[in-house]
Amino acid sequence: MKNRNFTYFISAFLLLCGECFSKETLKKETKKEVTLKKSAYDYYSDMLSAYQEKQWKEIVFASRSLVTAYPDSPFTHEAFYYQGIAFFHLQDFDVSNNCFSKYLRNETTPKYFEEAIGYKFLIADKFYEGAKKHILGLEKLPKIMPAKQEALEIYEEIITTLPRHDLTAQSLYKKGVILCDFQDFKLSVEAFQVLIRRFPKHSLAPEAFLGIQNVYLKQSKEEFPDPDILELALINLNKFSENFPSEPRIEQAEQMYVAMQDSFAKELFETAGFYERTKKDEAALIYYTTLLTQYPQSSYAQKASKQIQKLTKKKQGQKK
Repeated sequence: MKNRNFTYFISAFLLLCGECFSKETLKKETKKEVTLKKSAYDYYSDMLSAYQEKQWKEIVFASRSLVTAYPDSPFTHEAFYYQGIAFFHLQDFDVSNNCFSKYLRNETTPKYFEEAIGYKFLIADKFYEGAKKHILGLEKLPKIMPAKQEALEIYEEIITTLPRHDLTAQSLYKKGVILCDFQDFKLSVEAFQVLIRRFPKHSLAPEAFLGIQNVYLKQSKEEFPDPDILELALINLNKFSENFPSEPRIEQAEQMYVAMQDSFAKELFETAGFYERTKKDEAALIYYTTLLTQYPQSSYAQKASKQIQKLTKKKQGQKK
């Protein structure tokens, strides 16, 4: 019964979409007939006037009319750029991004190259912050789909296009954060490291060191504890201290390192406890001692020290 209802729902939805698209096609045909009554320059002027007045919907109509009626006109080249701006202010970010991509792709030397890249960066930030995209990328369908993958793709585009630009430093940082969220830990660390190497004096470089430390911390919690990760975290912490000796955020990186030690120390402490409960005190002592030696800064170090004292006294009492 549920499957039948679902099938009815999908069928109704597709019929509705089909009706919408049919109406939209009719509207476009009607508009096409109307556009032929104006010259390309008239629509270009309408588009610029609407831009000056910040009339975003009017920009969309004028620019689309220009593209539809006069696709080969030199005035048409800028239409996608202004469409991109209009859709950005209408908060239709995936449509806006597509418009800017068309503008950059169709122009050999785009007049508004940096401005278009700047808007694409702002769109990526919107997606990064949680803005949604249209279902199936279709403008007439609701905006309910997550778009962090699109943000990642735009940041990557900026990194490739403007390798030394300030927007690239910001894109590298946010790329690292998104990849960490996606649990792609290796590529996340690489993004942060590229930022540090390419922009060593940038204000985001300390944040990149913290980002790397956070990746290692997250990795140590979500994967089986690997001592190599802890070693890498220590190397990152030391480099952070060397490059930014007076940076107050070093303390935060140190706290992350201690938290990582806790993840590893916990495993040893629980193993030692198991041996202690099963009356294998010698094995328990080995694990408690190893914990104390390897992770002296962890919150388990003091507990391990107390257990060592307890087991040592017990051992001495048995000898007497």
